[in-house]
Amino acid sequence: MIEIEIKVKIDNKDEIIEKLKKLGFKFIKKKFQEDIYFNGSNRDFKKTDEALRIRDDNGTFFITYKGPKLDNISKTREEIEVKIEDKEKMRLILKKLGFKEVPPIRKIREIYKRGDIIASIDNVEGLGIFLELEKSISDSEITKKDEILNELLDLLKSLNISKDKIIRKSYLELRG
Repeated sequence: MIEIEIKVKIDNKDEIIEKLKKLGFKFIKKKFQEDIYFNGSNRDFKKTDEALRIRDDNGTFFITYKGPKLDNISKTREEIEVKIEDKEKMRLILKKLGFKEVPPIRKIREIYKRGDIIASIDNVEGLGIFLELEKSISDSEITKKDEILNELLDLLKSLNISKDKIIRKSYLELRG
């Protein structure tokens, strides 16, 4: 799967929500997420622009690999995600294999959806409030990537947010 994503920091959450609703987005849910990231045992993921995490999504757990970013504008990248039953056992397996855990990222995420576009408003502990716009496609649809990225950029423009506000760093990178 390829996740085409753009992210911006926002100061005016309520205004953005109202604009999203006027553009046809519907509120889906609000949830807590904790992401536990790991660094490679044989390579530094900061240098290779990869990510490996365990996500606690309101008590449902996933392990996710994210490949390097595919362009210079967005956070578009390959994403492979699998649901797991036991977060702590998966955490232990990764540690036993030599992966190094870093402090978790915690956030409250509000999800809005219009068609196949997801707008998430994230209140990230210690970092502030962000808007993420994303759409996922299969690996075989990679030729549609630029078209979809332009669709997300047009949506950003409709929200009166300049594309120079786009942040390509992950929350983990932003935290430093």
